[in-house]
Amino acid sequence: MDIVINGNKADITLDTEKNLGDVLSALETEFSAHNATTISISLDDKQILPEEFDNILDKPIDSVKTLSLTTISQEDVISGFIASSKDFKQISSELNNLAVMFQNGQDKTAITVVKNLADTIEYFCNIVTLASLFPEKFGKIQVQNMPISNFFGELAPILNDFEQALQDSDSVLIGDLAEYEINPRITSIIDMIDSINA
Repeated sequence: MDIVINGNKADITLDTEKNLGDVLSALETEFSAHNATTISISLDDKQILPEEFDNILDKPIDSVKTLSLTTISQEDVISGFIASSKDFKQISSELNNLAVMFQNGQDKTAITVVKNLADTIEYFCNIVTLASLFPEKFGKIQVQNMPISNFFGELAPILNDFEQALQDSDSVLIGDLAEYEINPRITSIIDMIDSINA
């Protein structure tokens, strides 16, 4: 059985492992020692869904040609946070001018800022989800003195109002929400990321 990790064939010799459960357990122990964990598993190019995981553990290793794993490490998560911080800083500098952009007919530029904001928030949420795989390192991170889930619980209705204001072309409300509601929260996210890397 070939073992492929993050797209690279691994030079691993199987000794006492009889089934996939044995192999996966040994690999996870090794990953854990390097602050990493598995986030997806494929057998012979078929991805295993989370609900199928228990069904593959007793599968004999000689019945599988290729075991492919995707892993992520704490360093990968930190790199993701740093990348989103860089994007948030760029967006933060543009948000305060959003209303002026719309009023001056720079709609394309303004819409690009809004799209970048949405993409960066989505990316950040994905990184937060991956960070939850490392509770010892990231379990206590907070934004504005609250767990990230609570923070986004408060941000969600503001973003809904922002989306509605965009649909209504209400440049005054767009500007107010961007400058006084969204931007301070973006700054808080940047501060949180900076504190992780301090």
